[in-house]
Amino acid sequence: QAILAQALVISAEGIGIVPRCPTSFLRSMMSKAIVSGIACTLVLQSSSALASGVEMCRASSCLSDQSESVLLQLTSPVRSIVPAKLVPRQVANPFAWQTSGSTIADSLWCKAQEPAEGWSLKGCGPGAPLDIKVMTYNLFWWNLFGAQFQNGNNGSAGKLINDSGADVPYDFMVFQECEDGHRVLRDAGLESTHTALGVEHAIVLAYRKDAWSLMGSDILVDVAEDQPGLWGRRTLLLARFQHKASGKTVLLANHHGPLVVGSGGICGGKATAWNILRAIAEHVQADDSIVLMGDFNAEAHSETVRTLDDYLHRHYTGVSFNGVDHIFSSCDATHIKEKKNLGGGGSDHDALAEIMTI
Repeated sequence: QAILAQALVISAEGIGIVPRCPTSFLRSMMSKAIVSGIACTLVLQSSSALASGVEMCRASSCLSDQSESVLLQLTSPVRSIVPAKLVPRQVANPFAWQTSGSTIADSLWCKAQEPAEGWSLKGCGPGAPLDIKVMTYNLFWWNLFGAQFQNGNNGSAGKLINDSGADVPYDFMVFQECEDGHRVLRDAGLESTHTALGVEHAIVLAYRKDAWSLMGSDILVDVAEDQPGLWGRRTLLLARFQHKASGKTVLLANHHGPLVVGSGGICGGKATAWNILRAIAEHVQADDSIVLMGDFNAEAHSETVRTLDDYLHRHYTGVSFNGVDHIFSSCDATHIKEKKNLGGGGSDHDALAEIMTI
């Protein structure tokens, strides 16, 4: 009965309802039809096209002698049909940035917004569990790779990466004080299996390209600045990836924090943390799992890390320089399967590795 009153527009995206011709005409057309399901839809421009339309439908196997499961639509001769707009399903993003409206460091370029009460980046992506292996490693480049100093130390950092990834390969690695990610991958014997992104501000991320696809491009965001007379602005390097087999997505972020250690730089620890959180929130999607790693130049007791702890789960903290290297995730600690301090491999920082379930 509903079909007699209105015709349906069927598409791959959904169903829209559009007013049609007089009900009496549709009733005369459909009175003998057996509609048990819609195999296809014909849109006819005039009643004279009805007979040929049926034959077209039979020829295309939409209608058979055994089953007359078809809806014939006749357009109005006096007006054109405007199909109903089919709106894609919108998925609310719980990670989308929300602010209370309060700000700090107001006189500086790094002015930061306070997150809204109740907002956070905590929550693991949907779907079947997937194990990923990650690493963060400050490479002490000027010394370990400097020609007048260790000059690569016979590829010691690469060997550490290769040895620690021999049993389970790394999905993601982030490097700080890294001026050539491709050299690091070559030294590790991973240049054919992994791709390096970034190098500006000497921060790099690498991913396993047979397992993951880069979604879009990597993004660099200024989030903090050293105390006067040091190295300048500090950034967050972000990229989103999709797992080729499962479709699960990850937002990966790499940060090398401001000096002096523990100070949060000129912006302060809380502003630095809020700027990191906002940068992630403005790029993360609803189904992403978040992994944030790096040398934060901030110990566990610092204002930067304590603030981040309110909005993300801290999985691991190293011991170098009283613990300035950290791994955070949107997934809680129950998702940690294994974590290791791998030592320095010639750097003044220890490499940290973790296997987590997302």
